[in-house]
Amino acid sequence: MQRLCIVCKGSRLLCGQKTCPLLAALKQKTKFAELRDKKEFFGPSTSVFVGRIGYPRVSVGPMTVLEAAESDITIGRLEDPGEWFAHGLGMEEIIELRSFTLRSKRGEDIKSRSNFVADMAEIALAKQPVDVELTFKSKPSFNLSFSDVTRPTGASVNVEKMHVTENPKIPKKVDRIVSDELRAVEATEWLYDLGLDVYKVAVILSSGALGLRSAKKMVPTRWSITATDDVIFKKLAAQIREYPPVDSFYVYESSYMDNHFQILLMPSLFEYENFEAWLPGSVWNNDALALSQRPVIVEEHEGFKGRKRYAAEEGGGYYAVRLAVAEALHTMRRQAGVVVFREIYPQYFIPLGVWVVREAVRAAFRNRGEKFNTKKEALDFIDSQLQAKTGLKLRIQDFEVQSAILRQRRLTDF
Repeated sequence: MQRLCIVCKGSRLLCGQKTCPLLAALKQKTKFAELRDKKEFFGPSTSVFVGRIGYPRVSVGPMTVLEAAESDITIGRLEDPGEWFAHGLGMEEIIELRSFTLRSKRGEDIKSRSNFVADMAEIALAKQPVDVELTFKSKPSFNLSFSDVTRPTGASVNVEKMHVTENPKIPKKVDRIVSDELRAVEATEWLYDLGLDVYKVAVILSSGALGLRSAKKMVPTRWSITATDDVIFKKLAAQIREYPPVDSFYVYESSYMDNHFQILLMPSLFEYENFEAWLPGSVWNNDALALSQRPVIVEEHEGFKGRKRYAAEEGGGYYAVRLAVAEALHTMRRQAGVVVFREIYPQYFIPLGVWVVREAVRAAFRNRGEKFNTKKEALDFIDSQLQAKTGLKLRIQDFEVQSAILRQRRLTDF
């Protein structure tokens, strides 16, 4: 059951339940109790959310913010994980932050051209939050929900209609890309090249604003996050494969919210392997009835030419880490064999989305890496750090026996 939960992460219901019992147990009340008897809402919309249940007819709508939040935080920070990381926000602070959000829902086909969907797309494209008026169809649900891929979402409500009360401020360069007859993949790449981070690009892709006019469609938020990571990685990887390899072995390290990363770069053509070691008590390895509480290690990898199959063992985390690695190599103008070791400790007991791993790996490369002459020296260093961090019998050998890359013999090993 432990490994099943780690692979599923509440998204595919591999256990056969109708809902994930772990995620259901984590639901918390939001700040929206004041809306209990109201039928309307006015406030700033910071983003949009597209569900996946019932695809191709799904629940879609803007993400809005409780006005009380404005006195405590800037509205923009509600949708910016880079800001959360930069300010060192912890799990409780992020949950508090997201409890101010309201997810509005209305059933629409993914190819819908309704005014509601058009307004959603403009909200997604806007540079700043946009004020909206919502008319409720039913009473709100006051639960805060969690996911392994998406950021926590706050209260939710079915809406009858939406009115955008101001003209969304859409940057001219963004509007030009969206207006051109570009495939969604090309438009995604161009938006990233403009300097938009993956979080904003994923929202725009999800809203249905991208693609050829005849093929525009909304993309469930969960899928758009991983799709954006994948599209931008492939763009960067095509250039990385032309760069010279790193000159030695390097180890980079970072920790965030009890997720610890060590990243090994080796002088070779580009290849990538990602390990997740879920320690007992962490969110997906939290079976109190298990006879043996041991770390569970999962692995995914790809060679120089990439991979064709979805990384089902690790899901979105694999792609988020891979993108952060590619961004770093692209900045270095180098390629490398890359092995990422992620350890997840018991204090990480609520999933907050793949942004956690993306930002932690980005941070690792902002630190100075440790340089080694041989792979053995680098692995010995990682091994010593494993023991110092976990205090458990988790050794580098536990990873090596599962590794497709570390067991390869190279000229640099001799």
